Amino acid sequence: MRDGEDGNDGLFVVFEGIDGAGTTTQAARYASFLRSQRRLVHVTGEPSGGPLGSLLRLVLKQRVNLPSPHREATLTLLFAADRIDHVESEICPHLRDGYVVISDRYELSSIIYQSIGIEDDAERKKFVSWIRECNRFAVQPDITIIIDVDPDVAEHRRKMRGGPSDLYEEPELQARLARAYLAAEEIIGNERLIHVDGNGDVDDVTKAVTKALSEYVRKVHP
Repeated sequence: MRDGEDGNDGLFVVFEGIDGAGTTTQAARYASFLRSQRRLVHVTGEPSGGPLGSLLRLVLKQRVNLPSPHREATLTLLFAADRIDHVESEICPHLRDGYVVISDRYELSSIIYQSIGIEDDAERKKFVSWIRECNRFAVQPDITIIIDVDPDVAEHRRKMRGGPSDLYEEPELQARLARAYLAAEEIIGNERLIHVDGNGDVDDVTKAVTKALSEYVRKVHP
């Protein structure tokens, strides 16, 4: 937690999960709850709204192609550069002003998504270490909520929302990503990670998220 100028603590909360887990929905819903509690809230996400984030969205929508032999390494570097810009231009200024900053995805997405295709355990660990080194200047979240969801449930949600598929939305790959998120502590250690079951009704998931974060996010000072 960080001391804010209004006497409250700035807090950095990240929502993570596979595509269709509901991270965007739950981040917005939790922000609405905090505003009802008179907390200052800023909602953001990655890729960011900056210039590198715009490029990354085109890559994820498969409108820009990267060299396939080194695609994940290139994406790692692009995400790390976007994250530095995101931190300096948006996240840290709001934290200094005492906001609860809520980000839909952050460094853990890079770690899991960019390393998922490496089969050899030793090589994957080396690649994860390199990803973390690339992100050494990124401020760390105070708490990360991982919304765990069955891959079939997530696939149904993606089909319901329509639109073209993103780069990583192949069902078998999403199943592997879901298993990786379940084992996130084994990948990065227990760095204030909270798992929430995202398979239920959207209201039930919101209640679970709010309860899980209640000990970390205090009400505004009177």
